[in-house]
Amino acid sequence: MNIYVIDVGTSSMRGILYNEKAEVLMKHQIIQRPSYLGDGRVEEDPADWRDGLMELLKVLADFCSGKNLTPDVISLTAQRSSVIPLTEEGEPLAPAIMWQDKRTIIYEEKLKDSQDIIFAKTGSRINPVFSACKMAWIRENQPELYQKAFKLAVIPDYLMRIMTGGFYTDYTYGSRSLLMNLKSCSWDEELLEIFGVDREKLCELIPPAGTAGRLLPSVASAVGLTAGIPVVSAGGDQQCAALGLGILHNGEVEITTGTGAFLLAGIDAIPDAVKPHVICSASAVPGRYLLESSVLTCCSAFDWFLRSFYPECSPSDYSVINQEVSDAKGSPVIALPYFQGRATPDWNSRAEASFHHVSLSASRGDFARAILEGICHEINVNLSIIRGYTGEIRSVRICGGLTKNPIFAQLEADILREPVSLFSNEEATALGAWIQGAMALGLFADYASAFQASRAGDTSRVYTPDEDTRNFYQKKQEDFEALYRKLY
Repeated sequence: MNIYVIDVGTSSMRGILYNEKAEVLMKHQIIQRPSYLGDGRVEEDPADWRDGLMELLKVLADFCSGKNLTPDVISLTAQRSSVIPLTEEGEPLAPAIMWQDKRTIIYEEKLKDSQDIIFAKTGSRINPVFSACKMAWIRENQPELYQKAFKLAVIPDYLMRIMTGGFYTDYTYGSRSLLMNLKSCSWDEELLEIFGVDREKLCELIPPAGTAGRLLPSVASAVGLTAGIPVVSAGGDQQCAALGLGILHNGEVEITTGTGAFLLAGIDAIPDAVKPHVICSASAVPGRYLLESSVLTCCSAFDWFLRSFYPECSPSDYSVINQEVSDAKGSPVIALPYFQGRATPDWNSRAEASFHHVSLSASRGDFARAILEGICHEINVNLSIIRGYTGEIRSVRICGGLTKNPIFAQLEADILREPVSLFSNEEATALGAWIQGAMALGLFADYASAFQASRAGDTSRVYTPDEDTRNFYQKKQEDFEALYRKLY
């Protein structure tokens, strides 16, 4: 059986056709970029995703016709909190407000009196990333658009509507909205009232890994596929990454360092005494939950520095900057990596990026290394909080763009004081979506078996903490946290 994974990230859309052994038969990628408009606004034209989806399906159809293959299921995973107003026919009415958009920070103050209620019901405090704040902003600032919108959808909802004709969203996306009761996995009337969002403008909630519908004849004929292929909502990209890295038991942690960084730890139930310095969200595994922390800028910060200060380097050649980062070992420079504010543990949207302990002897390599170290120090702040709920960490598995840099992977081990494992197959999110497709097809009895199958023949490299750096990074971690407290 063949599973076609569609993975919608912040910077690209990808289609990957796998067989029943999780072997890649075909892969196609489309590069995309949101528009950074100033004043913290970040938008994207929904046509990017519509056209990208049709291209991915057309490439799939062409490949399958030439190989006499048939996709047995389409499994969709996507970024989680960007909002698109849609008509009843599923047509966008305005650009998407992207998850990075900061126009909604006003709700941290406006709704602060409801903070405790919101956290108790959703597992998250108010923050500008989640979709409810974007919906509330549309209602207050673009009332005609709000009234005209039949649904206020996130990206996977929009693509699901195109493929199946239905308006569905799964629990993982609902848990990133501040509108879904995390325990009942249903839209909550009190939360809807707090944010002023009408229930009928939200998509129908379904469990992840559930078949949301089948490929419409109109779409199938347009691209050359057979109508009726089951379409599965695999869950949000970070939930799928956790699944693809085998985060199935308490004490297992995954860290994805892409555009932003996300730490996810699996838990059986929502902790009774959980505090708002961590996020609780629905897992891609039905009935389970995740503790989640996030760092808003990772690859985006490092790529900015590369573009700005290493003009001789091409986007595909990091050799010069990597050498200078390596040479900067032991540098005193500290970076607070808040290029778009701070997420967990305190959702400080006022925080800004800054460099400290800078002297006239500092080189650009010192600054580059400080950015990488600063990301790891911020990850460590969040890992310490997660450890307080899970107890001893059983394993830390890493993935994402920055892990392609072996210096960064070693820094994670040194600063976190934990061995970190990096699989040779880096496709964590796509493999998580493959697992969901395989479970929907009934190929495996349980998730553990599906995960083992997805990693058959895969190898992993373990980066262990360098004992010679223990005192240096322990002191730097303390300085990092002290600088943040003094500034904010």
